[in-house]
Amino acid sequence: MEERRYFGCSVRQRQDKDTVSFFVFYARAKDIKEWIGIKRVQDSVEGTQRILRQTRRKAITRFIKSDSINTIPNNILIAFEEKKAKFTPLKDSFKNLSFESTDFKNNCDEQITWGFLEFSFEPNQDDHLRPALLIDGQHRFYGISDYEDEDLPLLIVSLIHSTPQEQAFQFIVINNKAVRVPTESVKSIIAHLDEKKEEELRHRLLKAGVSYGKQSPILRDINDLSSSPFQNLLNWSYNKQGTKLVSLTAIEQGFRYLKAQFDFLDKDDDDDSLLEIFCAIWRAIKNNYSELWGEDNKFMKKVNMDAMNEFIIGKLKVIWEIGVVDIFDSSSIENQVFNIINSLSPKFWELEWSIKIQDNASVRKMIKEDLQTMTNNHRMRQSWNESLKLPIVTENIFEDFE
Repeated sequence: MEERRYFGCSVRQRQDKDTVSFFVFYARAKDIKEWIGIKRVQDSVEGTQRILRQTRRKAITRFIKSDSINTIPNNILIAFEEKKAKFTPLKDSFKNLSFESTDFKNNCDEQITWGFLEFSFEPNQDDHLRPALLIDGQHRFYGISDYEDEDLPLLIVSLIHSTPQEQAFQFIVINNKAVRVPTESVKSIIAHLDEKKEEELRHRLLKAGVSYGKQSPILRDINDLSSSPFQNLLNWSYNKQGTKLVSLTAIEQGFRYLKAQFDFLDKDDDDDSLLEIFCAIWRAIKNNYSELWGEDNKFMKKVNMDAMNEFIIGKLKVIWEIGVVDIFDSSSIENQVFNIINSLSPKFWELEWSIKIQDNASVRKMIKEDLQTMTNNHRMRQSWNESLKLPIVTENIFEDFE
């Protein structure tokens, strides 16, 4: 059995005697991870938390890594159920100290009490048995705790002696009150900055993955991030030192198709997950075609990228709908995509084709049909090029599938 004791402030925000008190304190993220638990809606009838999106979790870690001065001042909200923790006022702990000459309560008098919160827990307990449950801020918490270079302190607001009903109420209120900052409000906020400072702020926001006006950070991330298979490959003026090979419209069209198939990404305005999912798909494709990747060839043409993107995402949606892949888990996506494309021979793009490569719907449709045929050939243990329409086969090409 382990024990914890934290110093902080107890706040009763309302005078009503049935009001649940808050205990506000700081603790380090990796320490919190030792004792915090989560009840998710899919696991428990009393659960409040939605599914943890690994994609958003990684985005928080990336935000912290992107600049050494980036911070997240928002608190996380947790809840201790009844009799799971004990609060001891500071006066009871240090009876010889005088508190009369200093206003420790910031003129809140009877509604604030300084003191200590104490509780115990068994290491490695199941989430639902832990002394406190995370009510709001799971992506911030896990994203920060995943940051390996520092063990960052987090501000915690904890509900003391909180019933499951109270936890559910707080979660619903918080998540229904959240409003994204409109573009016009962003412009108003920075209106007082001079040109140089505005440019510095714009750069920092985009670097941190935050939209600025009409400028989205997602294309910069695709070009800049080491986790992006398209790092330094985008064909635009921003890419000053890389190889200008991949069309921006191919990336943008890829995003649009991904959001169209998984429409909750669009509804939730979740660019963090959109970026992670897209990169996971194309990392698997890159790894399968490493010899073709990053070169000026048929494989890297926009029409092929569009066709490949639609083909793979179509397959992903089917296996996601039957619960085979977690669309918010990058590793799960990469594994499934690699399984899909493992049957698609690189020789398909190395041979001459019977048509001229053009960026139109007709060519894209023919490519997808041949991709499906190759998949079927693999399943039937036939030659990879059996019944294909595009490649011109001038010699006997045969591959045995093991």
